[in-house]
Amino acid sequence: MLLKSSTHSAKEHSLGRKGFPLRSSGLGARGYKAVTFPQLSSRGILQQRSCFTNSSTEEVAEETTAVEKRKVVDVIMNGAHHARGDVAVWKASIESSAPLLGDTGTRLEIVVIDQDTDRRSPPISVDDWRAPVLEIGPGSSTARSGGSSGSSSSGWKREGRLPLPADFRTPGAVLVRKLATAEGDSSVDFIGTIKLVSANKVFHFPAQSWVSSEHGWRVFFEGTAYLPAHTPPSLRDERQRELQALQGTPADRTQPRRPADRIYWYQTYDDLSSAGEGGYRPALGADVRRPYPRRIATNRGATPGTPDRELPPPKGEKPWLPYDEQFSFDKAADFNGDTLTAALPAAFSFIAEAGDQRHLTWLNLLPTAVRGLVNNLLRAVFKYAEPPAANFDNFEDVLAFFGVDADSRGSSMSPTHLYPAGAGAAMKGFGAAHDPHKPAPFKTASGAWDFRLDSTAAAAINNQIAADRVGPVYDSATGGPHAGASNTATATTAFAATAAATAAGAPAAAISAPPQPGAPSLIGRLGSAVWQRLTNDPSHDINDLLYFPVPRVLDGRPDAWYADEEYGRQALAGFHPTAITALKQLPEAFGSAIRPHHVQAELQGSTLEQLVAEAAAGAKPRLYLIDHWDLSAYWQEAEEEAEAARKAGRKPSSAVQHAGRCLFYLRKDEATGEDAALVPIAIELAHPGTHKASNGTTAPLPPTAGLVYARSDLVASPKTLAVWRLAKAVFRSLDSSIHQLVAHFNRTHATMEPFLIAMRRQMSVMHPITKLMLPHFRYTLNINRNARASLINAGGIIEKTFSAGPFAMRLASAVYGKSWTFAGQALPVDLRERGMVDAEGRPWLDYPFAIDGLGTWAALTAYFEEYVALYYAAGDAAVVEDAELQAWWNEVKIEGHPDLVAFGLKTEQQVWGFTGPIARRSDLVHVLATIAWLASGHHAAVNFGQYDFTGLVLNASSLVRRPMPAPGDAAYQELTGAALGPPQEKVFMTYLADPFSAVQVLATVKLLSAHARDEHTLDEANDFIVDPAARAANRNFIAAVKHLESVIETRNADPTNWARYGLAAGTAAPLPYTLLMASSPPGVTMRGVPYSVSI
Repeated sequence: MLLKSSTHSAKEHSLGRKGFPLRSSGLGARGYKAVTFPQLSSRGILQQRSCFTNSSTEEVAEETTAVEKRKVVDVIMNGAHHARGDVAVWKASIESSAPLLGDTGTRLEIVVIDQDTDRRSPPISVDDWRAPVLEIGPGSSTARSGGSSGSSSSGWKREGRLPLPADFRTPGAVLVRKLATAEGDSSVDFIGTIKLVSANKVFHFPAQSWVSSEHGWRVFFEGTAYLPAHTPPSLRDERQRELQALQGTPADRTQPRRPADRIYWYQTYDDLSSAGEGGYRPALGADVRRPYPRRIATNRGATPGTPDRELPPPKGEKPWLPYDEQFSFDKAADFNGDTLTAALPAAFSFIAEAGDQRHLTWLNLLPTAVRGLVNNLLRAVFKYAEPPAANFDNFEDVLAFFGVDADSRGSSMSPTHLYPAGAGAAMKGFGAAHDPHKPAPFKTASGAWDFRLDSTAAAAINNQIAADRVGPVYDSATGGPHAGASNTATATTAFAATAAATAAGAPAAAISAPPQPGAPSLIGRLGSAVWQRLTNDPSHDINDLLYFPVPRVLDGRPDAWYADEEYGRQALAGFHPTAITALKQLPEAFGSAIRPHHVQAELQGSTLEQLVAEAAAGAKPRLYLIDHWDLSAYWQEAEEEAEAARKAGRKPSSAVQHAGRCLFYLRKDEATGEDAALVPIAIELAHPGTHKASNGTTAPLPPTAGLVYARSDLVASPKTLAVWRLAKAVFRSLDSSIHQLVAHFNRTHATMEPFLIAMRRQMSVMHPITKLMLPHFRYTLNINRNARASLINAGGIIEKTFSAGPFAMRLASAVYGKSWTFAGQALPVDLRERGMVDAEGRPWLDYPFAIDGLGTWAALTAYFEEYVALYYAAGDAAVVEDAELQAWWNEVKIEGHPDLVAFGLKTEQQVWGFTGPIARRSDLVHVLATIAWLASGHHAAVNFGQYDFTGLVLNASSLVRRPMPAPGDAAYQELTGAALGPPQEKVFMTYLADPFSAVQVLATVKLLSAHARDEHTLDEANDFIVDPAARAANRNFIAAVKHLESVIETRNADPTNWARYGLAAGTAAPLPYTLLMASSPPGVTMRGVPYSVSI
C-alpha cells in the first residue's frame, strides 16, 4: 500500500548541508539518528564528534557552529567542487529483477565512497540517466532475491554517466536513497546489482535489497569480503552503521513495526492463536513447560486479557516481515510462494461450500466483497447439496483420487496380490461406478475423484490469490492508485468487479486491461503484462494444484503400499528417514510391552535377547525401532480441553490420539546370508482409553506401554491380516505427525530462524561468513511466517488434518525441550546417536538417506574448510578475535535458543557441543556445516518426497479417526468379521482420513513438495561470493555435488541395493532414492536440494 512519509521530506532524511550524506555512528531514540561530524583537530587530523539530530529537521547540536557545519561538508566532499578537468566520467548501471512498473527505477540518488581516499562524491540523480529498460532473459543467482533464476525473468536495468573526482580509483561502497513521491508518499525499488565501470576496471556492488524512501541513505559495499579487523578504514564507520540500523535500539526493538522497517529482534511463538472460542493456543518459548526457539519480532502487542497471545495483524494485512526477507515477485507468483496463505484456504472453502459442509466454513478466508459473489457462483456451478462422502467406500475409492491422471495415461493402480491366493477378493477397477440417480460431489462418471473447480469459480480464486501475492512490488509503482489507497481494499474492489463481470458473461480479457494511471485498481497499477505473469501461466491456476498425478510410491508399483518390505524400506528411504534407531536394549527397559514371544517367529533362529546383546556389544544391529511414545505427553491436557469444548457446545477434534512403537527386523537372505529387507515385526499402540481398562489383563497397562500387535500372530489369516495392516496404518499416521512437526518444522524451519536473525544483527554483509551462509537462509523467514498464519496455527491445516490436532505445536515444543540439541543435528553425530553407523561412521545397512546424506555432508565440510582457511589464515586466533562472528554465536545461544540452558533442561555443552565462544577453525567449520546441512540436505530429504509418499492415504494417512481396536472389542469383531474385500475395506477406511481431509493434505503436500522456478540448488553458484579464491572453492563444491549425483544414479541402478532399487519380494518396480540429488527442474520432482528452507 502507499504509505505517507513522516513529516520530513525524504530529501532531508539523513542529509547535511547541500543534501550530502553524513556519516552516522548509530541510531538514537526512535526517529533520531546519531550523526557523526568529522572535524579537523589542531594537528590537522580528522576527528569525529557525535550529536543527535532530529530526522525531520536535521538540526545539529548547539555546540556545532554554522561555520563548523560548512567545514564538515567541505571535508566530507573534499573534491566535490573540482574543475571539469579533475572529473572522470564512469559508466554506471543499476540492475533489478523486479518488474518494471510505473515509475520504477526513478527518484534514486547515488553517492560513491572511494576506498583509497576516504572521500565521497556528490549525490548523483539516476533520473539524469537513460530511462529504465525491460530486461528479459535468464535470471542469474545474483538476482534471486528479487526475481527468477534459471527461467525467463523480466526485470529492469538503468544505465548512465557517473562523473567522479579524477583521483577516485577504488569505489568501496555506494550510498543509495529512494526519494518519496511528489505527494509525499513512500516508494520502494528493488536494487539487485550496482555496477561502476572505469577505464580499466569493473566494480560490482551486490545490493540484493529493497530500498524505501523511508530508509534515507542505504549503504551497499563492493563485493570483496572482509573480516572486521581487515575492513578498509574508509568503510569501517559505514559497516558499523549498517549493523546498527538492523539492530535498532533497545526501544526500537519492541516498537510496532512499519512496513519499511529493517529492525531484527526476537519474539516467542505467541501468534498461533485464532479468533473465537477454542482459538487460544499458549505461547511457545520463554516457559519451562513450553520451551521453543524464537521467531522474528513483529511487536503487534498482546491481546487484552491474554498476555501470551499477540494481537492479529489488521484485517487484510499479512504479519510484518522485512522487505528483504520476503519472496521475490517470481517466487510469490508461483504456486508455491504465498499460496499457503492464499490459494489453499480459498480452494478448500470452495470445496467445502460446494459440498454444503457448513461446519467447515472456518476455511473461508476470502474478503467479504468476494465472498457473496463466490456463494452465488457456487450455487450456479454446483447443483447438488449432498455433502462430500464422510468415508472412502473401499481401497479402490482411495486410488480413485488419482483416477483422472491414471485414465489419461492408461495406468493401472489396482493391486494383484492384496489378498492371499484363493481368498476370493480382488480389485476390479480404480473406483466405484457413478450412479446417475445419486449424484456424488467431486466424482466423474467413471468413479474418479475430481476436485477441480468450474472455470468461473477457479478464476475468482486465481484473481484473489494473485492480488495476495504481489508483495513489495506494489509499492514500486506509484503512478496508479490515489495517495494512501489500501492494497487490500483496491484488490478486493478490482476482483469483485472482475468476477462479477465474468459471471455476467464478460470476456475473460477484462482482467488484462492496459494500465490505467490514477485508477484505484491493482490491475491498473501493475499493468496488464505483469498481471498476466501472475494469472496466465497454467501453473498459477488453482485447478493445477487440485489435479493429482499418481504418486510415485504407487505409479507402476500397485502392490507396494501394503507390503511389509515396502513399509520397512520407507523407514530408510521414505519421507521420514530420520526417526529409526538401532535397538540396543530390551524393550521392557524403556517401558514397552513388547516381549520375546511377540517376535520370536520372525528372527530366523535368533532370540530377542541375543540380538540386543550383540548390538550393545558393537556387532551389526539386526533389530531397529521407531519410538513415537512422545505423542502421549499431552493426553491428559487433550482430554481436559475436549471436555471443556463439549461443555461449551463445541465439537472436539475428530482425530483420535495414539502413541506407538514399531520394531523392525533386518531379514537375511536364507541362501546367501546377505541383508534382504527390513520388515516390521511388532507394533505397539495405545490411545487415551487404553490405560483406563484392563484390556483383558488383570491390571491396567502402565502409561509407558500399549497393546502389541505381532506380525506373526496376524498375517496368517486373511481376516486378521486387516488388523495387522490397520496397525501399520495407525503407526504410519503417528509417523506422519512426528515427521511434519519434528523432523520437518522443528529441525529445519523453527530452529534455523534465530541463526538468520542473529546473523543480520551481528555480522556485516561484508563478512565472509555472511556471504557464505546467506543462500542457506533465503526465504526462510517468509515461509515460516506463512506457516504460522495458516499451517501450524489454531485451526490451520496441520491441526485440521493431522492426528495431533490442536496439540500439534505443543507436541513440537515438548520434543524440542526433550530431544533437541544443535550438536546432535550434524548428520554424522545424528547417525551415531541413533546407532545407525559402525565405529568408522559407515551405515550398518542399505540406508539411502544416510549414505547419500553423508556424501552431501562431506562435500559441505570440504567446501567450508577450504573457504574458512582463506579468511582465517592466521589460524584459530583469528576466529577467536572475530568480534562479529563471536557476537553472532553468543546471540544465537542467548537470544535465539535460550530456553534449554536457561531453564536447566540441558547444559551448554550438551546443547551446543562446546562451551563459550567458537575457539577453533574446525569448530567453526562444523557449526556452519551443521546449519547448511539442516537447511539443505536434511530439509530436502524430509520435504520434497511428501507428495509422492504421503499423498496416498493408504500409504500414510495424516490422521486416525477411531481408536485402534483391541482383541475382544466390538470394533475388533467388526473389522475381522466383515466379508473380505470391499466390505472389510470400508470398515478399515473409517479409521483413516476422510476424503475432505485427504484432499486438503494432498493439495498441501503437493504445494510443499514443489520446487519454484527461482529455486537455488546446491549445484548452482553462490553469487554473494566474489573473491577469486573463494569462488574457486565454490566451484569445487559444485563439482563435488554434481559428481555425487552421478554416484547416486549408479547406486540406484544396482539391484543389490535393496532399499533403493525395489522390494526384496520382487512385487513392485524400483523406486530410486533421488531426494538428495541436488539439481531439479521446477515442480514436484522428488529430487533437488535447495540451499535453504524456502518452502
